[in-house]
Amino acid sequence: MRMSPDDGDPLIETRIPRWQTWFESFDPVGPIVTIHVLALALFSDVLRPVGVLVVAAILLVWRTGLDTLADQIALVRKGGVYLVRGVGSLALVGVIVALDGGTESPFFFAMLIVFIWEAVTSPVRRTIWLAVAAVLVYVGVIAGADDITVTSVVRLGVFLSFIGLLVWGRALSEYWQKESTRARTLAAGIAEEAPIGFALYDGDSLRCLFANETARRFGLADADHTAIARLGESTAPGQGLGEVLAGIVASGEPGPPLLYVAPLAAGRETFLRIGVSLHREMEEPALLMVYAEDVTSQVLTGEQHRRFMESANHQFRTPLSPIVAYSELIAKGELEGEELREAAVAIRDAGARIEQLLDRMNSVLRLQRGPQRSAMTVTIGELIDTYLLAARPGLESVVAVEGERSLEVRCDPLPLTTALYELIENSRRYGTPPVTISVRSVDAGVRLRVCDRGPGPDIDSGTPLGQTWSLLAHSEVMPPEMGDRLGITYAHTLTVAAGGSLRFERTKAGWAFTIDLPVGRPSTV
Repeated sequence: MRMSPDDGDPLIETRIPRWQTWFESFDPVGPIVTIHVLALALFSDVLRPVGVLVVAAILLVWRTGLDTLADQIALVRKGGVYLVRGVGSLALVGVIVALDGGTESPFFFAMLIVFIWEAVTSPVRRTIWLAVAAVLVYVGVIAGADDITVTSVVRLGVFLSFIGLLVWGRALSEYWQKESTRARTLAAGIAEEAPIGFALYDGDSLRCLFANETARRFGLADADHTAIARLGESTAPGQGLGEVLAGIVASGEPGPPLLYVAPLAAGRETFLRIGVSLHREMEEPALLMVYAEDVTSQVLTGEQHRRFMESANHQFRTPLSPIVAYSELIAKGELEGEELREAAVAIRDAGARIEQLLDRMNSVLRLQRGPQRSAMTVTIGELIDTYLLAARPGLESVVAVEGERSLEVRCDPLPLTTALYELIENSRRYGTPPVTISVRSVDAGVRLRVCDRGPGPDIDSGTPLGQTWSLLAHSEVMPPEMGDRLGITYAHTLTVAAGGSLRFERTKAGWAFTIDLPVGRPSTV
């Protein structure tokens, strides 16, 4: 048996022998009673052998015919057919017992055979009806007998006790069967919905026998096509999951769980901690239990911390270098006049840049803890002229505004214009001026697009701008063309604090930082 990796439904692939199918559908009650009657009729004294043999043959035909009928009708109606079959069988056996003189006949045990078989193969509700029918048949046989003996009455008591115990045992068995089914269903549901992926593989064919939903999402249900790579090694195609599993089977040593990179939809990657358990049974194929946990968030957190250290080292070392160099020259008295003045200016500019970096970091932390919004309705013209350009003289020479300046938006102007300034400064420092701010109305509000004439920053469109120093590339060292990543993160945090959203877009036609703002609402008196 295997579970489909696509939908989890069981797919039976075992070839069932024909004799096994016949054995499972075979009803032994009719043949046993018939053989019993035939043997006693031939080798013992039976009061009415012909009549007993005829009724036994009717019983055999009755049960076989109703079994055939039950196989051809809907499942919901089979219970009724089986109940009729059982009641009719008890009645026919009662006739056989009556024809042979009553309940002291050895054919009395045929009633037990019929009831035991029906009780074993029937649910409790049907078994109770069969028990009532069996008692009525037994009482009818006693009542129709010529002489009611003490043995007949004693057998009635034994028969009632036997039926009661059998019904009780059948009810107890059905209860534990339901509890076991409920436990298995619960366990299967937990495994299917678990955040950890589970997949079971055949050790010989490396065929997936079972995979829960999480494992299928991770790609662990397809050993032939899923490519994974050990973290720290090459992230290019990597080796197939089937090769990894084959190596484990060959070595016989699964080893501890390892960290892998696996491709997901839309070209993204996920980091999985994958472990394998190997189970071998004598004369049975090995079974591989593959389990995987998504540790992408933990890996990215560590990656962000590492890149923060790299970025902080790069961002602070650059302005510190002239400060240290000029300070040493000044301390040695090697600078005088104009050179000393130039050194002081360079030290001042470098110190201002360090101060700006520290202010940015402090603002990001403060805004991420809990931004204080003071939203108001302003036009795009007011936002750019009054809050952006008027507060920063000289900026209008590098900024061009296109689109509908009369559109109204609702935002906090101060953090929003600071975010615009950060994006403009990024373009001035690393791009090709002039910087263009285009404005247009969209269904959900107003959209601002900020771009310059250069090729744009080296950022993946799917990278969240709000994750500081996030994983932009797989290189171990931060690429120099990455620029001041802190400024972009700062702009994103400010935009969110102002009531908008910021994302990076790259298309074949170009690129832009896109800011979406809600439409302004008229003030109420």
